[in-house]
Amino acid sequence: MTPDRFWRLVELLDGTADEQSVPRLEAAMAPGEQETFADVVQDHVDRLLARREVPGSHAGDTAEHLAAAVVAAGRDTYERELALDSPLDPDRWRWEEAEALLVAGLTEDEDEPHEGVGDLADQLGIHLQWRSLQVPDGVLTSWGEEVAEIDGVLGDDPAFGLVPADDPHWHEALQRLAEDPEFHRRRAAVADLELHVVVRDTDEATLSAFPDADAAEHVVLVVPREAMTVDPDRTEAYVEAVVTMLVSLTED
Repeated sequence: MTPDRFWRLVELLDGTADEQSVPRLEAAMAPGEQETFADVVQDHVDRLLARREVPGSHAGDTAEHLAAAVVAAGRDTYERELALDSPLDPDRWRWEEAEALLVAGLTEDEDEPHEGVGDLADQLGIHLQWRSLQVPDGVLTSWGEEVAEIDGVLGDDPAFGLVPADDPHWHEALQRLAEDPEFHRRRAAVADLELHVVVRDTDEATLSAFPDADAAEHVVLVVPREAMTVDPDRTEAYVEAVVTMLVSLTED
């Protein structure tokens, strides 16, 4: 893991390691990164504690929690603190839950594979559906002729059920979004909404709230199938769709 990759993941903590921020970081890890990330965290903690003393009240394991809180504060802060030689001041750092950073990505059963994208979609609250009988290579969808016949009745309201779909480019888009602090800032502003990208045989994109705009629980962006298939690599189109939806929901 490169230093840039490590600190880019740390940025997702938004300065503090706790039970809310660490799962966000874990969701952004690619399969196989968990153990390496934990090793790099420990290296940074050890380096800091080798240079900076801690008060007797924070000796032992608590010293590592304190140092982990400094790591969580980000690259610039860590490097600045590493250059000092005075004792670490616990009152300056939110160390109480920073132990979570020391075990980030390692809390799953080691015999179980990383759950990956399905988990990530649920954590981010963003869902993909392809409601078309014409899909490009790589896209899997449960949409079929029988469902299409009653489409006019069901519409896009998620209350009538979702149409499971999968696409490797959707996986890549979710990973990119999960690593973007600006995405998380905007997503937090509408955390009570489930977001849906629905690809359809339609001419125009539409944004709708369900059950209604005044009591919204779901927001659905319908994207024309042709717009989603212009480029065989649909990753950017997926990212753009989600960003468009979030900007529309969070702009002043």
